[in-house]
Amino acid sequence: MLTTIAHSPLTLSFHILATTGTNHVLMVRGRREDGEEGWVLPHGDVPEGRCVITTARALFTHATGCDRSLSDVLAFTPTTDATGQLTGLTWVLDGGVLPDLPANEPKEGTSWVPMRELHEPPALYQYAIIAAGQRRRLPLLINADRPTAAYA
Repeated sequence: MLTTIAHSPLTLSFHILATTGTNHVLMVRGRREDGEEGWVLPHGDVPEGRCVITTARALFTHATGCDRSLSDVLAFTPTTDATGQLTGLTWVLDGGVLPDLPANEPKEGTSWVPMRELHEPPALYQYAIIAAGQRRRLPLLINADRPTAAYA
């Protein structure tokens, strides 16, 4: 079964939520929803013909220096424009939970931010954090099948 999306009229996007048992979130410097610079989850768009998982892993590794399997979803939302026209699909992928903060310093522009410092995170982040805390995950499926990258 084909698990790579060759063409889509919609923008396919992802965010990656990696946390610790001590309530920290791995974030990168970037543009927030309000247009201001600040801490955001590592994120990106999936180019046509690319696998969601391999694209997300490559971006996550490049941005943070960490590597994760990223084959499960914590939150998912269709996105629309101001008229209600469907414009995209966005996933929050599960970047896993480390027991504690890693001993090594994260890559520049990346930080383990305490959750208590996340003032009014976007609703999508809030739902993903709740799902991660409750260990509610869904497999990432394309055409009702796991991409082969999920097994790498």
